[in-house]
Amino acid sequence: MSTAASKVQTKPKTNSTTASKTDPSTVQRVATAVHDAVDGAAEKAEPMEQKLREQANKAGETLEARQAAASDKMQQSLQDVEKFVKERPVAATGIAFAAGVLAAVILRR
Repeated sequence: MSTAASKVQTKPKTNSTTASKTDPSTVQRVATAVHDAVDGAAEKAEPMEQKLREQANKAGETLEARQAAASDKMQQSLQDVEKFVKERPVAATGIAFAAGVLAAVILRR
């Protein structure tokens, strides 16, 4: 007679450290694939990086030129105001007074 217990098969015991080890060739293949993917991404990103750097440099140069132009225009405006005040001090005082009254009215609201 055969019993049910004798028909049950048991799994062989495995050591957890042995089961977690991976075949070195598999690790090497995965490492190579990842390395190749990174190299490919770097090759594609390099021209984009260069273009971005060129655009940033160009934007910086444009900003410097506009800043210089704005500074020159502000200096010219300041000189014009100084000239006006020296030529017409009474008119300049009247304009300043009117601007002050207007500012006071606006700020009271």
